[in-house]
Amino acid sequence: MVEVIVASVILGAALLAMAGFTVRYQQVDAKARFVSKAQQAANERLEKVRSAQPYLSLDTMATTESTISGLTGYSRQTLVTRVGGAATDTVDYRIVTVRVTTPNGIAGTISKTSIVGAF
Repeated sequence: MVEVIVASVILGAALLAMAGFTVRYQQVDAKARFVSKAQQAANERLEKVRSAQPYLSLDTMATTESTISGLTGYSRQTLVTRVGGAATDTVDYRIVTVRVTTPNGIAGTISKTSIVGAF
């Protein structure tokens, strides 16, 4: 009889530990899905900026989007910083940073940066 009680206690403890693991796994999985969608939104915007023609139009790509089509609750900010470009400069490129914020800050803000040279 004592063996059955001990076995029941051990089984109960194992089931409680598994339940805690399952809850934590679901939280991590949900956060990973939010991060993945934010990274995709940042990559899409960077590709759009990289393909902009002509090069001088890149400055007009700086914007803040409070909504992103297909991604409820996400927001996206595109920053464009010009380096050089004056007649006496030897360099001319833009640093483009895209920041995507997940709904309610669940997974924080994802940032991606790219450098686009004059072409």
